[in-house]
Amino acid sequence: MAFDEICDEIILDYEDAKDFAYILKLIYLNEFEKIKNLNLDKFGIIEKDDLLFYGKNYPLFKSLLFFNEIPVFREEKESILFLKSIGLSPRNTLNSLTYKEKVKLGNEFLKRCIGLVPKEYISYIPQLIFGREYYFKGVCLKEYVSALNGLYKIGKKNKVKKLIISMELPDEKDVKKYKKKLAKKIDLFKKKLNSYEINYLNLKFNNKNFKCQYIYVRQSIWNKVLGLFGEEIELKYYPTLVNVAHSHEKVDFLKSLFIFVDRGDISVYAKVPKLVYLKDGLTLNHLNLRGKYIYFGNWEKERFWKIIKKGAL
Repeated sequence: MAFDEICDEIILDYEDAKDFAYILKLIYLNEFEKIKNLNLDKFGIIEKDDLLFYGKNYPLFKSLLFFNEIPVFREEKESILFLKSIGLSPRNTLNSLTYKEKVKLGNEFLKRCIGLVPKEYISYIPQLIFGREYYFKGVCLKEYVSALNGLYKIGKKNKVKKLIISMELPDEKDVKKYKKKLAKKIDLFKKKLNSYEINYLNLKFNNKNFKCQYIYVRQSIWNKVLGLFGEEIELKYYPTLVNVAHSHEKVDFLKSLFIFVDRGDISVYAKVPKLVYLKDGLTLNHLNLRGKYIYFGNWEKERFWKIIKKGAL
């Protein structure tokens, strides 16, 4: 079960909370355009101009590292030196910056991005950095959903449902517990990524051909046993990991990435870079995958091997 399915349960069973759960579901699936026509005032959700970096209350140098649509910085020291060079403390947070400071940070970061992408993508970069964010009880709504999803991943489904139904913020101790586990999974994944083979297949969409990357991961019974002891990567972490992967040097950040996890059937996790989506409109929902930008779903093994043999989707 994924977070959107928890929201679906609430939508079906709790009349007073169904609209709020629907909003959270849309956030989880990155369907932001569908939110604009909803009554957000009813839940105290406000929208404001903002920088679109993740980690509004993280130190700035970490927030910039999280940005992997264009991996400007891969090391903490690079991010720290950049912030110092433009007169901002690396220990400040996005939420602590003045409007003027946010504009300065966004513009200086934009300049760094421009030199890293082909010219046909440059006009789309501002949409990755500047935009509108939704806030609920002072917390960025995307990060609120991320926290709830994290609690679900560490086995607190009932608590997550109660928080959604009561429209409350999660306990910070629970969130930190999840973040600690996630950090371990990310470190483990990065180590594995060094040895994974990156393969390629072609995807035809709207009469255009897209070269995509993929990683094939075969999970044995032993891998499942290791997962019980925290020494392997469980499926529930892959939607985050397929996103993180685009900051790795082995992965081309301007090509879509699929991770195929073979556990009998094939669990599929994929990311379409936002620059590719903005320029070409590429989506993966026609492949029986849910989401937007980040996708997930399951394929029958026979279908998967036909695709691999053909080398095309």
